[in-house]
Amino acid sequence: MFLEVSTELLGQGYGVRFRAGGHSMHPTIRDGEALTVMPVAAHAVRRGDIILYKAVRGVTAHRVVRIEGERGAARRFHLRGDAALSADAPVSAAQILGRVVAVERAGRQIALSGHRAKLRAALRLCAVRLKARVRAF
Repeated sequence: MFLEVSTELLGQGYGVRFRAGGHSMHPTIRDGEALTVMPVAAHAVRRGDIILYKAVRGVTAHRVVRIEGERGAARRFHLRGDAALSADAPVSAAQILGRVVAVERAGRQIALSGHRAKLRAALRLCAVRLKARVRAF
């Protein structure tokens, strides 16, 4: 039911707000935090954005790490959770529901789009990779 309602609202230009479940986007998004998702056209998605998309396992919010193809239906998006070392299967433009623009943590809104948010995400990704390499030794 969530998929149908959120797809309809985002398709009509409305934002949606819901509680995230899971740990794949930790520490950017923590289990149980409220997310705000706004509609986004596939051609406006950029590397570093966190998008909500339809996956085989249900609705997922992960970060765009690479974009293949020209603007259009053939465009493919490679996504990965911030806590994951490997990427998800590529996503088509038709699977994108919206862009995650904010997370509510401890009663305050934290923007997840914009230059500062992307810098924080890049630093977190470096920290995750460094931590994985240290564990390997």
